[in-house]
Amino acid sequence: MNDEQQAFLNMLLKVQDNLEDNSMAYSSHLKIAPTKTLLDAQIQIIIEAAGRATEDTTGVAEDKEQDRQALETVMYNVANGIHSFAEDNNNNTLANKVKYTKSDLKKMQDTELHEKALRLNTYLTPVIVAALPGYNVAASDITDLPIKTSAYFTAIPEVKDAIEGKTIGGNDVDRGITESRNLLEKLDGYVNSYRNNAATVALWEEYQLARAIDDNPSGGGGDVYEEAVNPGAQNKVTDVLTYNAATPVKFEVSGTQLNFALFISGMIQGGWVSVMPGTPVETTFGAMAPAGNELMVYNPTGTPGTFKVTIG
Repeated sequence: MNDEQQAFLNMLLKVQDNLEDNSMAYSSHLKIAPTKTLLDAQIQIIIEAAGRATEDTTGVAEDKEQDRQALETVMYNVANGIHSFAEDNNNNTLANKVKYTKSDLKKMQDTELHEKALRLNTYLTPVIVAALPGYNVAASDITDLPIKTSAYFTAIPEVKDAIEGKTIGGNDVDRGITESRNLLEKLDGYVNSYRNNAATVALWEEYQLARAIDDNPSGGGGDVYEEAVNPGAQNKVTDVLTYNAATPVKFEVSGTQLNFALFISGMIQGGWVSVMPGTPVETTFGAMAPAGNELMVYNPTGTPGTFKVTIG
């Protein structure tokens, strides 16, 4: 998995833990438990698929190369003996068919080498087999040729299969993440039912923290916005904002108190988050408001201030 996928999986595990630890508290919502069961299954799919996607397949390639080298060696020995026998018996047709150098064998494609090995086996007539020891061809080479031909045929697709297995594993990770996102959207809505009750708002806040993705895969710590705010001014922090309840946001100010809030088309959603100099505030969009397409900053004091907002 890449860093972004790993960060998403870490978040899923936090959500899973949150739902398990608070299963009794969530039992008043009849949809949460069965949706968690579906999410558990997707988490398991992602973990298992990630194992396949990152599996070390170098051993498969090494095994195939060993099988090929063994076949090349026995083919060269047998072919060289048959070639000498054919020349001694004035059989130019056969001599030309089995005239291989070691370089010739190494240059052959996998399937070509296998085809040549199969054909070489057909030249091992009883007469030639009886004659080959006299040309310094070991009996083990003669018996090993069909065995090593078959072993190499089995090995040819294994590297391709291993690579394809890794690719499919990666695709399964993507599919698992996509399905998990769909389930999380449902869970977000279900858990929102606990938000406006003073007795359960802490449960909702804990879930929002679990939904936050801790690690920024780019390593940049999120998108950072810094600006000065004049006394009494209300400004946009950024012109582009994509709302996700789980998105973490950090507010830091200096000079004076500044307030931050999410808006939709100029209308405040939720409430203001007040931030004092030297006291950073970390929260999520979901904790600030149920929706928003603008993040605004307001300076309620008579003193200029500056802010640093980190989103993501």
